Amino acid sequence: MNALRYALLNPSGNRTCLVLDPVPAAGRNRITAALMDRCEQVGYLMPPSVPGVLGRLQMMGGEFCGNASMAAAAFLLRNELKVSETRDVLLEVSGAEKPVFCRICREKDGWLGTVEMPLIQEILEVSVDGEALTAVRLPGILHLIDLRSGRTRAASEALLRKAAEIFPDLALGLLQWREAEGKMIPLVFVRESGTLVWESACGSGSTALAGWIALQNGHSAELRISQPGGVLRVRAELREGQLHRLLLTGRVVLEETGVLSGPKAAGAGK
Repeated sequence: MNALRYALLNPSGNRTCLVLDPVPAAGRNRITAALMDRCEQVGYLMPPSVPGVLGRLQMMGGEFCGNASMAAAAFLLRNELKVSETRDVLLEVSGAEKPVFCRICREKDGWLGTVEMPLIQEILEVSVDGEALTAVRLPGILHLIDLRSGRTRAASEALLRKAAEIFPDLALGLLQWREAEGKMIPLVFVRESGTLVWESACGSGSTALAGWIALQNGHSAELRISQPGGVLRVRAELREGQLHRLLLTGRVVLEETGVLSGPKAAGAGK
């Protein structure tokens, strides 16, 4: 394999590279590393294994990613929608047990996407390096909610790496939540690639936070969560006190398509 096509999309600031050609699992670490200077995360588009599904998205760490899901759905529909036209599709995504509902609306300069996120599996009170934190587990990723102000970037990174030694999840996040400002700053660790990234926007983190807040308050909630790269909206729906549905909405822009060539791309087929 001498070259690999990729697309760089920007879902609400969470820049995502989608690899468009087949790459064996053993070669993905190398390709991911080669693309990470362009983006915050890498996913691999594949044919679906379920009839009636638009496609399959495999994230590098096997985690579920809402931003990457809406980016993948928008890209796969890029030539099929006119401005203001909306389509509902299903997408297979790593970390999700069943195909994921996505709604894509074509805009003049991009797309508006909504993704139904997997529900929270559990909420735990945990201790990491002697510090009490709330942990919210979604399929494939565990998010720690950080309410402490003034924590340095270095201290945050050290705390998340320590958490990764304790919890076996494929990916972990540390979400600095500033409720008065409605602002979240997400840090994400992916075990498979060993990457630690200050993300511009985090879909799974946003839904973990919104679901936790809704359950705390005992009623459905709709949050507008400001993040370094933009704004994500989450609707957390409760029925009879239980979390029923999590919907993530954001904007997607296609920034570029390109070809990764050279030794790193060639090595992907080995």
